[in-house]
Amino acid sequence: MCLIFANALLRKLFNAPIPASLEITQALLVAVIMLPFAYTQWRREHVNTVFFTAHLSRAARRNLQFVFLVLGFLLFAAVTYGTFHYALRSYGINEMAWGATIQFPVWPAKMMVSLGTLMLSIQFLLDAIHTVLFDSVDDLDQIPEMAANV
Repeated sequence: MCLIFANALLRKLFNAPIPASLEITQALLVAVIMLPFAYTQWRREHVNTVFFTAHLSRAARRNLQFVFLVLGFLLFAAVTYGTFHYALRSYGINEMAWGATIQFPVWPAKMMVSLGTLMLSIQFLLDAIHTVLFDSVDDLDQIPEMAANV
């Protein structure tokens, strides 16, 4: 927001916008959106729907949680693989975004996507291991109380 505000202010007052501000903003959006996914998963603060699982037994909820954590790991591991090769190709050809005044490299933002999905897939794997090794998972212990509030 500060960059957009400064760009608008400089453009209006001095007719001198910040070069490549759009490209910088787009790259920062990638970092702000993709990198915190793993942290949010670690904190268990993603949206959690318990409408269908609230009436299942504890063992069934635990098994279902494990299955979905493994599926999340596999999905994001595949996404990491694909985005990493895409970012490497971008780096190899020195891909640039052509702004009005300067060239802006695209590959760092693509690498951030790959890094964010890698961290998320590792967190899914760690959560799946935690579900197998320990009998209780924080989310599972709160399900009856959360379902009562629905």
